[in-house]
Amino acid sequence: RFTILLVPPVSEPALQTFDSWERLVIVHELTHVFHLDRSRGIWKTLQTVFGRLPELFPNQYQPSWVIEGLATYYESRFTAGGRAEGSYHRQAVAADAAAGHARSPWDALYFTRWPDGLAPYAYGSRFWEYLSQTVPSGDSVPPRFTEATAGQLIPFRVGRPLRHVGVPDALTEQWSRAVATAGRAEPATSSRLIVGRLRSEPLARVSPDGRKLAYIYNDGRGAQRLRVVDAKTFAVLRSHRTTGQVSFDWMGDTLIIAQLDYTGRWTVRSDLWRWLPGGGWQRMTTDARLIEPRAGGGIVSALELGKGSSVLRLPRTQRIDSSATWGPAVPSPDGRWVAATRHQNGRWALVRWLAPAPTSVTVLAEASDGSAIADPTWSEHGILFVTDAAGFPQIHLWTEGGITQVTDEPRGARAPAPLSDGRIVFATLGDDGWELRVVEPRPIAPRPAPEQSAATFDSAPPVLLRETGYSSWGSLRPHFWIPTGTNAGLAGHFYGLATAGTDAVGRYAYYATALMSGSPLRAQGSLFLINDAFGNPTLDFYASNDWWFVGIDGTGHKVSGEDREASIGATFLAHRWRRFVSLRVAGEYEGRRFVSIPDTILSDICTGCDKRDRLGGSARLAFGSVVYAPLAVSLQDGALASLLYRYETEQSTGRWLDEKVGRGEAYLRLGPRVGFAYPVLAVRAAAGSLQGPIIDRFSVGGVSSGVVPLAFGQSVGIFRTFPVRGYPAGTLYGRRAATLTAEYRVPLALVGRSIGHLPFGVDKFAVAVFGDIGDAWDTGAPRLHRLRSAGAELIGDMTVSYDLLLRLRLGVAQPATGHTRVYAAFGADF
Repeated sequence: RFTILLVPPVSEPALQTFDSWERLVIVHELTHVFHLDRSRGIWKTLQTVFGRLPELFPNQYQPSWVIEGLATYYESRFTAGGRAEGSYHRQAVAADAAAGHARSPWDALYFTRWPDGLAPYAYGSRFWEYLSQTVPSGDSVPPRFTEATAGQLIPFRVGRPLRHVGVPDALTEQWSRAVATAGRAEPATSSRLIVGRLRSEPLARVSPDGRKLAYIYNDGRGAQRLRVVDAKTFAVLRSHRTTGQVSFDWMGDTLIIAQLDYTGRWTVRSDLWRWLPGGGWQRMTTDARLIEPRAGGGIVSALELGKGSSVLRLPRTQRIDSSATWGPAVPSPDGRWVAATRHQNGRWALVRWLAPAPTSVTVLAEASDGSAIADPTWSEHGILFVTDAAGFPQIHLWTEGGITQVTDEPRGARAPAPLSDGRIVFATLGDDGWELRVVEPRPIAPRPAPEQSAATFDSAPPVLLRETGYSSWGSLRPHFWIPTGTNAGLAGHFYGLATAGTDAVGRYAYYATALMSGSPLRAQGSLFLINDAFGNPTLDFYASNDWWFVGIDGTGHKVSGEDREASIGATFLAHRWRRFVSLRVAGEYEGRRFVSIPDTILSDICTGCDKRDRLGGSARLAFGSVVYAPLAVSLQDGALASLLYRYETEQSTGRWLDEKVGRGEAYLRLGPRVGFAYPVLAVRAAAGSLQGPIIDRFSVGGVSSGVVPLAFGQSVGIFRTFPVRGYPAGTLYGRRAATLTAEYRVPLALVGRSIGHLPFGVDKFAVAVFGDIGDAWDTGAPRLHRLRSAGAELIGDMTVSYDLLLRLRLGVAQPATGHTRVYAAFGADF
C-alpha cells in the first residue's frame, strides 16, 4: 500500500516533469512494491514459517540508491515524464562532478552532506538509465537484477548480482561513465556568485523600485530565513525566520509570503503573511491553503490547493480552468496582463491573458517532451521563463517577436529575477549546494534539438469502481510472528511468540507477546496498543506480567514473584512549526503476587512477600521551542521543559506515594562557525521529590543513553532522569534528587562516506566537553552536591544497513573522587 498526495508539487524542480501526476506517483510506488516484495530461496522458506516479517524481505537491505533509483528510473520508463528524464537530477550529479566530489556507489546514500536526501534518487536513476541505454539488452538488467537479489543469502550485495546479469564492471566503469555523461560542453555565459552552499533553492524577487532583492537563505546550520539585501551590493539589510515551502513576492515595499504551519494535530496548511518594511510580521489568512503568491499592478494572485488540484485565485476570479494544473500566475507590473505556467494534456505551457478576461488564454510556448516550463516573471522586454536547453534548465525570454534563450550556464539556471540594470539573478546547483548568481543575459544561438515524436497523452480508460468503506482489520491483523523467550531461573523458562501490526492509515498500532513455561506451568505476556482514531488525543494502553525468582527458604520452598502492570493514557498535543505543548494523563495499576512451590503460607517463609495492588494516575506536561537544522550538532536556539506528577495508593494498606519531577533543557548557539556547523552550549537541570508512606527513592548516577527504537516495539539504551557521568548507576538514593549538566558541543568532521564496501558508514563527528553535578538526599538532610564530574565525549552519527542513522557516544569522565571512567552510549539523552 502507498499514499498519493493528489496535488502536484508544481514549484518543486525535481517533480515538475510529468505527463500525469497520479500516473507518475503510482508507477514509482508500484516499483517499490514489486521490488521490495520479491523474495526467493531461503527468504521465501522463512516467510512460509514466520509470515510477512519485515526483516525477511531481502531487497530492503539494498542501498537506497538501488531502491529509489529503480523506482525513479521506471517512473520515466513507463511515463512521458519522470525525474530520470528531467534535468534536475542531471544538474545535481553534474554539479558534484564539476566540484570534484562525485559520489561512488557506496556513498550515494542518505548522508547529511550535500546533496543529502537527493543523492540516492539522482545517482540511482542516472545509473539505471545509463545501463538501460548502453548495455546490450539494458532494459532487462533491472528486472533480472531484482530477481537475483531476491534470493541471495547475503542481501547487502550489489556488485555480485549485477555481474550475474551480465554487467561485470557496473559499479566501477559503468558508474563513472554514468556520472561523467551528466556534464555538458563549455557554456556561453559566465555568472558571478552572490551566495552559495545553500540547502534549498534560493528563490529571489526584486522589489518594484529595483533597489532591494529578497531571497530564501537556508545554509542548513540554523533556521531558514528570508533575507532582504541591497540590489547593487547584495549587503544584507534585514532577515526573518520562515518555516517550510516558502514562496513570496513584493507588493510595493511589502513582502507577501506563503509558508507552512501546523493548524492542528495532524494538519499542515500554507497561509499568507505580510512582512512590512518596518519589520512587522502579520498573518493575512488562516487555513487558506494558498501558495506561490505573485503581485503586480495592484493585483495579488496565488494558487489554492484542494480537491486534488491547484486552482488560480485572482481578484474577482475564484477559479480558472480547474481541469488543468496551474503553476504560478504573475501579473504584469502595470496590471494589464497575467502570465502563468499551465499543465494540460500531459504538457507544460507558458500562457498569457488580459487581467480582466481570464478566459481568453493564449499559449506563448510549449515544453518539449521530458521538460517543463517554470518560473515565469516579467522583465522590461517581455516574459522570462525557464525550460530545458541541451539537457539543462536555462532562462528564456518571450517577446512578441519570438523566444530567445538568454543564459547558457554550465549547471543550468532557474528562478530568474531581473535587476534594474538588465542583469538577471538566478538559482542553480553548485559546489556543495544551491547557489544564487547574477549574469548578464545574452542571446544564445539555438542548438538543434534531437528529433523525437511527440508523446501522445490520454487518460486511462474508465473502469468500474466499488466503494467498500474502510475496515482496519485487514491490515491490522497479525501477519507474522517471531519466536521469543526468557529465562527466569527457577521461576520458569518461558518460550513463545511476539507480533506487531498497524493498519493502513495509521490509526492503530500494537505490539504483543505471549510466553509459556512448562515447568512450572505459568504464562506471561504483554500488550501495547496506540489508538490515533480520535485524532487528538492519542490513546495508549499497556498491560504486562513478568515472573521472577525470589529465592529458596531453609525448608526448600521455591518462591517466585509476578509483577503486573497496566496503564491507559491520553496524550493531547498542540504544536506549531518550532514549538509545542503536550499533556499526557494516565491511569496506572501496579500489582505483585508471590507463589511458593510447594504451596504454603507465604508469610511463614518469606518476609515482605505480601500481595500488593497499587492504583494511581499521572500527568505529564511538556512544552518548548527549539531549532533543528540538518548540519547542526545539536538542537539549538531554544528550550524544552517537562513536569511530571504521579500519585498512587496501596489498596490493602491505604499507604500512598506522591511524585514530582521537573526537567528543563536550554540550547544556545555560541561561538563562531567551526567546520561544517556552529558550536552549541546545552544545559540541563532536573529535580524530583517523593512524599508519602510508600518507600521509594530516586537513583542518581550513571550514564543516560538515548533510547534507540528497534523493530517490533523493542529498543536499546537506558534513559536516566538523574544521570551523573563518571559514577555507577545508583551511586546515591534519596527521596529528593537534583542534577545539573552543562555541555559545549563542537563540530568535528562532516564525513558522509561508507566504510569501504560495507553496509556501514560515518555521517559526521562532533566532540563535547561537559560538567555534571548531582545529589540525592532524604527529607531533612542537607544538599551536599556530593557527585561532581567533568569529561569529554566523541559523538559519531553512524549508518547501519547503509541508511539507518545511529548515534554513538564514546566518553571519558573524571569524578570528583575515584578513577577515570570510560563509557559508551547510544543516541543523545538531551
